[in-house]
Amino acid sequence: MNHPLPASTPLQMLVTHTAWANRQLFAALRAVDSFESQKGADLIVRALDHIHVVRCIFQAHLQGVAHGYASTQRAVFPSLEELDLESETIDRWYVDTTASLRPEELARPRDVRFTDGKVVTMTAATMILHVITHTIHHRGNVDVIMIQAGMPRRRDGFPEFLVSRASAT
Repeated sequence: MNHPLPASTPLQMLVTHTAWANRQLFAALRAVDSFESQKGADLIVRALDHIHVVRCIFQAHLQGVAHGYASTQRAVFPSLEELDLESETIDRWYVDTTASLRPEELARPRDVRFTDGKVVTMTAATMILHVITHTIHHRGNVDVIMIQAGMPRRRDGFPEFLVSRASAT
């Protein structure tokens, strides 16, 4: 997924970086021979599923519709390939949506009900920032598992993102 630089707002830049870093992660995982049989693969899939479900929950909040999740984890985990496709699709949605929201819509408060029943008032911008930081946090968890299992690491930091974008133009 190639997104042009510069993004017009810091929030758009962060969402675009998140999408790019997710592509780097899935590319690294796809390159692992017999990924499913690797030590830590089950934990990686659990973490990636959790990331995806939380992103779907907040996508629904941003759309103003019910999300239908009772937990931040699915009962049956999808394959790495399914997670990869789901991640790319929702990345595109967040990039496009963040770019299309007007400042007043980004700032509008709304009540958000978490899966534990707690209700918090958040703006669209705050929800998007939560999704970004949550994703980064759990990508870091995946990175630790990959290191422990001897899987090749990827370079997905913000400096690498900026370099990749500059060299793509």
